[in-house]
Amino acid sequence: MSLPLVPHARAAATMLVLRSLALCLALVAVAPRLDAQRPPATRSLPSSGPLRVFLDCPGFTSGCALDYFVVELPFANWTRDRLFADVQLLVTTLTTGSGGTEWTVAFIGRERFEGMVDTLSTSTIPNASEDDIRRALKDVFVRGLYRYALRTPQASDFSVRYAKPTGSDTAAKTIRDPWNFWAFETSVNAFLNGEQQQRFANLWGTFEARHITERWKIIAGLETEYNEQRFTLQNSRGEPQTFTNILRNDGARIRTVRRLSPRWSVGMVASARRSDFLNTDLALRSGPVVEANLFPWSEATRRQLTASYAVAVNRFDYRERTVLGQLDETRPNHALTLAANVRQKWGSVDVSARGSQFLHDLARTELSVGGSVSLQLVKGLSLTIDGRYARVRDQLYLPGDRLSNEEILVRQRALATGYSYFTFVGVSYTFGSIYNTIVNPRLDSFRLLGSGGF
Repeated sequence: MSLPLVPHARAAATMLVLRSLALCLALVAVAPRLDAQRPPATRSLPSSGPLRVFLDCPGFTSGCALDYFVVELPFANWTRDRLFADVQLLVTTLTTGSGGTEWTVAFIGRERFEGMVDTLSTSTIPNASEDDIRRALKDVFVRGLYRYALRTPQASDFSVRYAKPTGSDTAAKTIRDPWNFWAFETSVNAFLNGEQQQRFANLWGTFEARHITERWKIIAGLETEYNEQRFTLQNSRGEPQTFTNILRNDGARIRTVRRLSPRWSVGMVASARRSDFLNTDLALRSGPVVEANLFPWSEATRRQLTASYAVAVNRFDYRERTVLGQLDETRPNHALTLAANVRQKWGSVDVSARGSQFLHDLARTELSVGGSVSLQLVKGLSLTIDGRYARVRDQLYLPGDRLSNEEILVRQRALATGYSYFTFVGVSYTFGSIYNTIVNPRLDSFRLLGSGGF
């Protein structure tokens, strides 16, 4: 059962959220000036010679592997740190209406090219292969680096070609889309894992429909998930006994947003969900939402500071009677979310804070703050912090019956709690050669200790 609301704890949690929001605002407001205030790097590197390039691309991004560009673009010496580079390639992404990806590449001059900045972009289709993505990025890199390479000894290695369009290609064309900008995506997945005394099965499927234009954004989706865990245990007499845990989760959602101005949007959100873990046969939510961005959405790949406010009506039908004695109830609530996203050449910051409250009982609240920070502090030294903390007081769905030890261990139902958190902190330091110009994949697939090894 949720812990009672303590005035001192409520004030401390509120202050934590307010301080986090102030930090979001401060980081976004000063982001464009941080590099201007940073003292110039020590110019111990040569002021002439081959172009030195640093690729600043999210590590999880498919098609953005450095090895490919090292091989395909040998005119550049690829460095391991932006502070050693002449040009930093800052790659950011946004999802397009069709489900593809828009890639924006900022070419940021450093050292001998200080002050030179260019931005190019390209788009890839949904389900584009890794090879298609890296070829598209390679073309963008070549076009953007050409300006810098002309000022190096490799200038004579480049030539410019221009393909003159035909008469029909030069005429303006109106896009005629038979799908009216609707895109659909579906997936079916299965994960099976096991050994002699335990087995796990996870099956899930999704379907999503998207209609995205400059003025409207409509996203609707369906999800279904089935999880099964089976263990062979021994009872008090030493006899084998099978314990099975099954969790199902199904849902439907729709979000409609209309652009009012470059910074303001308004919309409606609705969802229906069934969850064994949250003790709900059916949870219905619906209500309006308004969102504002301090910066124009045209700058979304580099920085955002958004505030969104929603009011919703919630209808709950529970699988078991709750600790508050309810089998069903209808409750209104409201929620405020503030989020900041900054991606600059010194690193990236993504932080958010959220507060929600049931209006029938103002003590039923949840306050959370979280995000990730990745900073390149000095040459070779980087810091990564990721985490979230939530102060929980709104668990209306908790079942009234006591759970067994086995049900608790396999997380068959949500447990009463006053808070939740996760955190990750990492520091990385690299030293030695500043270049990444040799690719040698030999023995990369070797496993030292077989399937269970490193």
